[in-house]
Amino acid sequence: MTSLGFDPSRLGPPAGARVAVVGGCGGMGRVLVQALLDTGVEVAVLDLPSSLAERAPPEQTLVLEIDASQEADVKKAFDALGQRWPKLNGMVNLAGFFKGYERLQHLPVAVFDEVIAGNLRSHFLCAQAALPLLHAAGQAAMVQVASTLALDVVKRYAHYSAAKAGLVALTKGLARENAPAVRVNALAPGLTQTAFLQGGTGRERIFEGIKEEDYANLVPMKRMAQPQDMCGPLMFLLGPASGFVNGETLIVDGGVYVQ
Repeated sequence: MTSLGFDPSRLGPPAGARVAVVGGCGGMGRVLVQALLDTGVEVAVLDLPSSLAERAPPEQTLVLEIDASQEADVKKAFDALGQRWPKLNGMVNLAGFFKGYERLQHLPVAVFDEVIAGNLRSHFLCAQAALPLLHAAGQAAMVQVASTLALDVVKRYAHYSAAKAGLVALTKGLARENAPAVRVNALAPGLTQTAFLQGGTGRERIFEGIKEEDYANLVPMKRMAQPQDMCGPLMFLLGPASGFVNGETLIVDGGVYVQ
């Protein structure tokens, strides 16, 4: 009988693997970090100083401050990570936030630039910095967290959609350039009940938010997603069970966006 090449009873990376989680203090990040730790994976959490102070990661994690949109910050954080971990088996990048609930005609250029930096430039910088560590591991995985708004544009969110659509394209390029040693995929969550609905963890409240019950009525599954709903797909994309999945964007939204 041919070997599967992975443990079918295990969803995520093998015990002892080392995974960096950028944005690990957010709603999805905290759930993922704990799941990885619970399964014997070593975890590094990289996040804004304000987020780290507000929601301190578990004691057994390696903690590094980062503003993922700033080149010098990213280099400093990943240099420090590389000194501790010369090889990295996986990276998940959850960096991102929303700002500027406005039609494009009236959107300030500064807000457009900020959203592009926080949701696209940040992923480029972190991918560039992490790739040497991922390649050093021999077989590794990178997962970028995009959004269904990258695929289904809603008015007043077009600038955010543009950033996330760029992230999907970036994922495809990284996947083709770095296989077979490093697989790169994206997760596209639908609306999820996290601090993102108020702008993002560590950021100011941007708008009044979205009523969960109203949105739930639009979802075939009849509820809004919770951070736990994204943990399984993220673990799968990080682990060897997805070893032939590369350059894909996995939509997890309860069936709202069906191609």
